[in-house]
Amino acid sequence: MTADLTIIIGGGLLGVTSFYELTARDMPCVLIDAEPQVARRTSYANGGGLHPSLPDPWNNPGIGRHLFASLFNPNAPMKLHAGQLPHLIGWGFSFLRHSARRHYDAITKANFDLAEYSTRQTEALQQFLNLDYAQAAPGTLKLLRSEAERQEALRLADMLAAKGLDYEALSHADMLAREPSLAAAKDIIGALYFPGDGIGDARLFCESLAQAAVARGGIMRLGTKVKGLLVEGGAVVGVRLVNPNGRQQDEEQIRGKVVLAAGVGAPQLARPLGLNLPIRPAKGYSLTLDARHLVAVRPQHLLVDPMQHIAITPLGDRLRILGMAEFAGFDTRVEPRRLRQLRGFFERLLPDLAGRLDWQGGAGWAGLRPMSADGRPLIGASGVDGLWLNCGHGHLGWTKSVGSARILADIMQGRAPEIEAAPFSPDAALRRLR
Repeated sequence: MTADLTIIIGGGLLGVTSFYELTARDMPCVLIDAEPQVARRTSYANGGGLHPSLPDPWNNPGIGRHLFASLFNPNAPMKLHAGQLPHLIGWGFSFLRHSARRHYDAITKANFDLAEYSTRQTEALQQFLNLDYAQAAPGTLKLLRSEAERQEALRLADMLAAKGLDYEALSHADMLAREPSLAAAKDIIGALYFPGDGIGDARLFCESLAQAAVARGGIMRLGTKVKGLLVEGGAVVGVRLVNPNGRQQDEEQIRGKVVLAAGVGAPQLARPLGLNLPIRPAKGYSLTLDARHLVAVRPQHLLVDPMQHIAITPLGDRLRILGMAEFAGFDTRVEPRRLRQLRGFFERLLPDLAGRLDWQGGAGWAGLRPMSADGRPLIGASGVDGLWLNCGHGHLGWTKSVGSARILADIMQGRAPEIEAAPFSPDAALRRLR
């Protein structure tokens, strides 16, 4: 393998979309992931929403007091575990600093530009390759529980409408006319409807897109763990792979440019180069249920409750309930208590349907979102020769993945991206978040 090779570390959404985009541009590529198949970690059972309507970062104004209160509330939707405080000090200060209104609004606008661009590119890619990943375009209903919540949601929606977001404010009656399944829901005063949002199974998308890249000449090395980056003369020139026999003298090396798309694993690989990537894991849960017998009466839209950090997604013949954000380190255990919370939310929102689902047969899952300190992903040159980044997308990895891969490929080829990419510059982010 030659220096012309591009090595992509990570087999999730950002790695697979980068793999396809670069391969489609006739750049020799190899994708490496420790799992035996693509999309087996964070991209495995995520929310399924492709929603440029929800680009606001999670460090919204006032988040500090909510995180402090969560230390004493095991059921908090966004939960900070006390044992993680030493690991979050520097990152946490940046997270809180960027919750100021001016930062929050600016980042929301930048995220929207990327999310809207990416959603259009995802639709075009699906049509071009004829991909099937349980995709649909039902739109999102953002559920509102108070007048204060409604006013803030309208403020954000109006701000983004100036950039092209299409939305409709719904009264309670209008909401029920659009989504009758909510008739028995309690404490919902209305909703915002975003018709441009879509849904799809991210795992199925990754599997199909990876095969499309292989058909174009890409190589996958699955079940292969990267030990570290290969550095010569201060530049990254490849990767070192873990030898399954444990013998250092038999260590395998692959030489080429490197794209780091390893999600929450990216900081560990970058740290020996002096790069302190501002990315930390935020644990989320999902519960997927068979709903083929309820197709006519189940929710037809993606339902999002931003205050509870919970959503319900109709995915083909399944329903997926997802939510929570826990700063719990790298713990991926599926906590039954959290799955009970998801079920309880569903029972309160859709009580008529809850009794008709097989909860015992539901598939529980937990994954780690790679959260950047300011809510923006890092896309582009790392500042170290030979190393490129496409990571830190947080809860919007599915929404932003195809567009991020396009931007990365443009930058790597010396082209101007189709949208402004400066807000996502890794070099600027590393300076900003030091």
